[in-house]
Amino acid sequence: PKVRAPARAPAMVVRGKQLFDSAELGCRVCHDGPTFSDNQKHKLTGTLAESDTPSLLGVAASAPYYHDGSAPTLESLLRDRGAVHGMSDLTKLTDAQVADLTAFLETL
Repeated sequence: PKVRAPARAPAMVVRGKQLFDSAELGCRVCHDGPTFSDNQKHKLTGTLAESDTPSLLGVAASAPYYHDGSAPTLESLLRDRGAVHGMSDLTKLTDAQVADLTAFLETL
């Protein structure tokens, strides 16, 4: 059965989409197109192998996150520096921005 995401204010979703689409965060570099994935393999840093860019469709119901399950929630994923996983450093986001981005991701 499909898991319903918590109800979020529409304004939060709009702001979250703006963040997701922003060049500053660069989410769409890897998470683009109809499945929100570039369908490419990317080398992870350190001694880790390559990993496919996951689709973000249904991401709210697919915890834990990352190839190794190291992010138990969307919020923890968005707070991660991405040092191992190759994502942008999102630690500069405010609590409100994390909530907005989470709200958007929960709509996918």
